[in-house]
Amino acid sequence: MRAILLEEPELEFGAGTHVDIRFGLMESGPLDRDTDLAPRPLKVGVVGTKKTCDAACEWLQKLRGEIPAQQTHLSNLHPPFPGIDASSCFGTELQIHDRWISPVSMREVDSMISSCTPAELAERSVDLFLSHADDLVDAGGPSVLIVAPPPELFAALESDPRPPIDPDDQELDESTEATPSAATPCFHDILKAKGMRLAVPIQMVRPRTYGMTAGNKKGHKGRKTLQDEATRAWNFAVALYYKAGGTLWRIPRQTSDLTACFVGVSFFKIPNSNDAASSVAHVFNERGEGIIIKGGDAAWDKSEHQYHLSRNDSFDILSSALTLYRKEHHTVPARVILHKTSPFSDAEQDGFKGASERERIAYTDLIHVRRSYSRFFRTDIYPPFRGTLVELEDARGLLYLRGSVSFFQAYPGLYVPRPFEFCLCQSENGVEEVGEEMMALSKLNWNNTQFDGGEPITIRAARRVGDILKWIPQDVSPRNGFRFFM
Repeated sequence: MRAILLEEPELEFGAGTHVDIRFGLMESGPLDRDTDLAPRPLKVGVVGTKKTCDAACEWLQKLRGEIPAQQTHLSNLHPPFPGIDASSCFGTELQIHDRWISPVSMREVDSMISSCTPAELAERSVDLFLSHADDLVDAGGPSVLIVAPPPELFAALESDPRPPIDPDDQELDESTEATPSAATPCFHDILKAKGMRLAVPIQMVRPRTYGMTAGNKKGHKGRKTLQDEATRAWNFAVALYYKAGGTLWRIPRQTSDLTACFVGVSFFKIPNSNDAASSVAHVFNERGEGIIIKGGDAAWDKSEHQYHLSRNDSFDILSSALTLYRKEHHTVPARVILHKTSPFSDAEQDGFKGASERERIAYTDLIHVRRSYSRFFRTDIYPPFRGTLVELEDARGLLYLRGSVSFFQAYPGLYVPRPFEFCLCQSENGVEEVGEEMMALSKLNWNNTQFDGGEPITIRAARRVGDILKWIPQDVSPRNGFRFFM
């Protein structure tokens, strides 16, 4: 056993590199800023009630200018927001037209709240909002659609008084139980699932994000601590830019580096069904461009208490990933790095290797990943540093992707961090090299500009994508772009 501290990897932006996303954007602009691929202008539509549409549009107008930083000594953790404007670092401006705004009747919302069960309310309210969204999506229309439900709807849908759960303490997928799923319908997930028909990515926004109260239901409170306004603006702006088709940053590549395709494989359960879980692959390149592939059903292994794929399904899911990669890049990658949230069975190894060999991939890494229950203690008031890597025997490693951060001069989390464990089933690289790669992949999260993500992007998407795919009818093909799921 040995412990080392990995360096914080830099990211590449439009005119330079930086370890931090926000400072990198402020100093160098988005990666595609000086190209024809940048979303100029950034066209936004809004669906909500009259009040939420007005409040959301007012906040969008505010985002065009600078928002001061939170008053704190942690200036690197809480920088100011520079504004979305052609003269700012983003190099583009928000465009909103009255014809791209569609108010929903609050009377209809109140009627559903009073007459529907929570499960019915989620389904019916999504249908109501999407019926208005249908009228906004046309040629030359918005490239991103903001859906702003009223606080009263959230209060009715989210009356569960249980305390919040640290998302970085949840398991990576739903592969741990062979029981039927009875998932509670979630407005956000059903909205994204049914909204696939729009061909425009959706950004759902909660009232507190743009300054409205959190609801009037007695005892109902927001489950998350509200971030300062500049941080909310950063996260919202980056998500809009990415969903509009832009590319803000990427993992730097040296000319001598091999081209790489990163694939994550995880499992989710079909709601109210005895069927086995389905698999899903998340395919990413160094630019963070994501493609979602829904695979076949998985079988439950009673001896291992895990879901596994058959050889044919393993072969098909990686073949599909490489076909899409070839379509996008007109070639195949030199390396395929496959992260899977359960151990590799012999059949899975045969299938993945077979698909890789058919495409003549030079190097194929098979890596099992999971959250670890082990902890590494540091003799200080703060948790271990992000980048702390404990190399174990049998080609295994424990890696803190969340922890104390030197650039922030603080531990920015709310909970005791839980390390990430990975096992190299097959790899040309060692534990340290794989750990460095996972550090970089953890910074490809377009929903959060604070770079200390708890998982690599291949796995970060696992639960989120599965939560949405489970609500898509079997006869409907989900869109491949990751922009539609985040």
